[in-house]
Amino acid sequence: MTARKSARLAAKAVLNKQLQPAGKVVKRSSKKRQQAASTAKPPLPAPIAAADSKQAVADGRYKTLADTGEMKAALLYLKAADPALAAIIEQTTEQCSMSLPRDDDSDSSFVSLCKSVIFQQLAGSAARAILLKFLKRFGTLKDQSLSYLLEDDSAKQLTPAHFVFPSPQAVVSMDHAELKAVGLSQRKAEYLQAVAERFNNGTLSDELLVSMSDSQVSEALVSIRGIGQWTADMFMMFYLKRPNILPTLDLAVRKAMCHHFK
Repeated sequence: MTARKSARLAAKAVLNKQLQPAGKVVKRSSKKRQQAASTAKPPLPAPIAAADSKQAVADGRYKTLADTGEMKAALLYLKAADPALAAIIEQTTEQCSMSLPRDDDSDSSFVSLCKSVIFQQLAGSAARAILLKFLKRFGTLKDQSLSYLLEDDSAKQLTPAHFVFPSPQAVVSMDHAELKAVGLSQRKAEYLQAVAERFNNGTLSDELLVSMSDSQVSEALVSIRGIGQWTADMFMMFYLKRPNILPTLDLAVRKAMCHHFK
């Protein structure tokens, strides 16, 4: 058996294990187990303890994929670990970016999570329209000379980037009827305020989330009403830019993996 085929079998076995329903066991012969062991991936760096991670970020010992060097190292790791992924990476001409179109570099973790709630289960265009309505009603213009556009923006010059997102305290105190008036459902209004409450009472903050391990971030976020594992994974990937997140609940990821690891 070629090294390429062995690597593909090992990668497929890992994917099967992650996507199997609870209670279902994937059976493999001893021969296949030996083959998988012979094509083991290079070891990942040891994780930094949660208590030490905040200082590690500050002094540069704990890298994220925002660092171009770390992104290059991650791609090299994937290419060395799996020939199928290596072929896909080699065919990709666009630069890999760990950011979402809706995000702004100045967004706090609170703002990022609120945007995630607003965008949940909506087409991008519809979600952007609701976000803009929300900001026009509750946000603050960064440039007050543009305030006249709040009355008449028929040319659609204003975008979410023109606004400062309201504070957690402000969101907590918002009336549900007003939130629904800008296009949010009753449940999304409740979810938005549930996120705001955690930041308002100090349970969560930018500093705390940066200092947590991946499992701690996940546990803290999924305990908030309206935040599930998928949203937590997206937050860790695109906001915290953590390198070792595999969103197995993402349908697009599952379909792509099944297609390339037949």
